Amino acid sequence: MKAETAGRAGKILLHLLGRSWRISRIRPGTGIKGNSALFALWHGLQLPLMVTHRNMGVHLLISQSRDGSLASAICENMGFRTVRGSSSRGGVSAARELVNLLRSGEAVAVTPDGPKGPACVVKKGVSLIPKRAEVPVVPYGVSAFPAVRLKSWDRFMIPLPFARLVISEGRPILPEYCYSETLTAAINSETGRAELMTSPMASIAISIIKIAGWVLTPLAELVLLFRPSEERRERKGLIKADPRRPVWLHGASLGELKGLLPAIDVLKAANIPIYVTCSTPAAREFIEREGLPGAFQPIDTQCAVGRFLDRLQPGALILAETEFWPVLLYETVSRGITAGMINARLSKKSTERYKLIRPLFRGIFSCFRGILTRSEIDSDRFLELAVKTETAGDGKAAVNPPEPDSRWKAMIKPGSNGILVAGSTRKGEEKTVFEIARNAGLTPVIVPRHEKRIKEVLDIARASGFAPALWTDDPVGASCIVVDVKGVLAALYALADIAFVGGTLVPVGGHNILEPLAQGVPVIIGPRHHHFTDVVTEASRDNICRVFTTVDQGVAATLELLDCKMRSEKDSGEINSGIFLLKMRALLKKMEIQV
Repeated sequence: MKAETAGRAGKILLHLLGRSWRISRIRPGTGIKGNSALFALWHGLQLPLMVTHRNMGVHLLISQSRDGSLASAICENMGFRTVRGSSSRGGVSAARELVNLLRSGEAVAVTPDGPKGPACVVKKGVSLIPKRAEVPVVPYGVSAFPAVRLKSWDRFMIPLPFARLVISEGRPILPEYCYSETLTAAINSETGRAELMTSPMASIAISIIKIAGWVLTPLAELVLLFRPSEERRERKGLIKADPRRPVWLHGASLGELKGLLPAIDVLKAANIPIYVTCSTPAAREFIEREGLPGAFQPIDTQCAVGRFLDRLQPGALILAETEFWPVLLYETVSRGITAGMINARLSKKSTERYKLIRPLFRGIFSCFRGILTRSEIDSDRFLELAVKTETAGDGKAAVNPPEPDSRWKAMIKPGSNGILVAGSTRKGEEKTVFEIARNAGLTPVIVPRHEKRIKEVLDIARASGFAPALWTDDPVGASCIVVDVKGVLAALYALADIAFVGGTLVPVGGHNILEPLAQGVPVIIGPRHHHFTDVVTEASRDNICRVFTTVDQGVAATLELLDCKMRSEKDSGEINSGIFLLKMRALLKKMEIQV
């Protein structure tokens, strides 16, 4: 009798409270009546859905505890049907009943972290229900502002009167994808999407960014006038429509695209359609050269991004490193596109900058199914921004290094101690590299980061006492070569006895040293390598990398590495590669990409 009275009272209170809420739905329309599906949301978020989905005849799984009896009475008064049981009591019989209901075409809703937690983690037995019943799971996320959070294990949410309520309904997850990790990631993603849409600070930040983009659009249009016509169209989002709903992969530069190659290879092997975007001309040439469908990334305005997404209609997004274009990512996650990130990294400077828009940054990345960082340092920096990640290593370590052309060896005349290949050098670095090469008895092969500096580098080589030749002049037997073509550096490292990686003697933060190491070549670098501190630390510990500041230190480090017999990296490289591939495949599974 008490439960029945409480049920009626609860119905009245919830009805009055619910009438004041301002309710928005993201991706509504999956429907409940007449559809056999298992609906899943976190235990602490169920109150609002008791109001919005009342009188629909949905079956709810409720525990057999005293609190469960009270909840059952309220739910039944709200038009729900209940099945009693939990992981601790009556769970097996309740699971069988749910399977039978689903098979007969009924709709069922569960809170897979209940009744006692741990919060926001799907219990393993729950994932068996949709598999046995052969029905999809629809993940739900709910958020409200303002709202009260109780000090219970599940942080139970009670939206206040006149609160803005957002319900995010995810795409149905097919039974074959229903694993505990996949369901956990999916429900967290929908919850993050709802929280992003109700966050006042995130809304203010994205509104300011969108207004700034609108104001700067005429300037962007002016800049694009001087770009090739195909690039202009792509930057405006005017790509060809793609009916395949491909997996969209984005990396800004050539290096970031190479870090995506393991994912590209896995997707291509599984015959999954892909589409690749980038930000730089060198990366766009790489996409064209590799025969990959792709384009330049659209400029970060709502108009260009909207056109791009309308035409591409991607099924999922895989992001490389840290490409935080707020409008593009906000529009992507708000449309319910499944997203994940690999090779994620954050510099100390970027971390401080993103703290200024932490609500937006955290809100967007909480919608991702998973973020794989290159190192523990990167994971810690994401955590400073309240974003949880998993360390997986760098995808470049999982890429088989390219073989050099058989003719290249004859082009380079080794010095008394061999060949020094200096890759991605920046203004202010070549003079030091030439001095180290001369004093260490090495033939320098310089690959400047930017082709427009070729003449400047030739002049520096001559001033340093070398007679340089250009790579395109077929410099057979040359004792100093300046490379004026793109796309050969990774293979060229294989001919080196030692390598220098640029961007480390000037305040850039360094480029990745994995390319020469993958070829079994030791590396010397300058002190400004904060983008890759973890890799440099590990390589230095293994005696295959040395950091220097002055020319004398560089010469000493070079001779030391040349003197040492470098420890074979094959075994550890294979192990690191295997860990990355394993975690990458797990991420693809969370994103419901079957490979």
